[in-house]
Amino acid sequence: MNYKLLSGIGVVALAVVSFYLVNVDKDYRAILSQQLKVSHIIYNPDKELPKFSLLDYDNQAFNNEHLKGDWSLVLFIYTHCPDICPTELMDMASLKRLMEEDKTAKMPKVVAITFDPLRDTPEVLKTYISYFDKDFIGVSGEQAQIDRLIKPFGAYYERVIVAENGKQTILKASEKLPENALKEGYIINHTAWIYLLNPEGQIFAGFPSPHKPKEMMQDIKLIMEHF
Repeated sequence: MNYKLLSGIGVVALAVVSFYLVNVDKDYRAILSQQLKVSHIIYNPDKELPKFSLLDYDNQAFNNEHLKGDWSLVLFIYTHCPDICPTELMDMASLKRLMEEDKTAKMPKVVAITFDPLRDTPEVLKTYISYFDKDFIGVSGEQAQIDRLIKPFGAYYERVIVAENGKQTILKASEKLPENALKEGYIINHTAWIYLLNPEGQIFAGFPSPHKPKEMMQDIKLIMEHF
């Protein structure tokens, strides 16, 4: 028996199977993408979220493990937002109602992570998030941890400080807020995508704004059925 020959055949067979699986996965995503109405597949099986440690709105630990086991919809918000963030959360509430009425798929859990933990403490988030739906989860924590988590989503934000004389100062996410920022007041310019994470806790799809709950429901059901 030529064990070297058998070993070589095994390596070749493994390579063929791996090539097949990778290409089947690519084909699956390509076919699925053609059927989606309002979402984009951004799944990379080799790209995991960085390790993070945050707090939910009950002051309990919230980390990578809390995004595993079920599908999740993740959005980044801040409670002082005048329009985009409350609209996103209202859209999520509408989506939940539609999926409950449809009864053919389970609504993913909704996780709203603040850009602005300085003002959005867990207590503030709980009051704010619960207004839209008591089952939605608000997440706060250290700014550095939030910024670390934001990166792989491709989300972006900047703070705009408005002085009493009306002068505006724009700070990128990495720039430290001056001590008088809370007194002067600031707003946050930010992207407004909503992201669908698979049960492995990986980013699978993204929904750009404006969000359309009915079409989102159809896409989410299709993705979940064919995952």
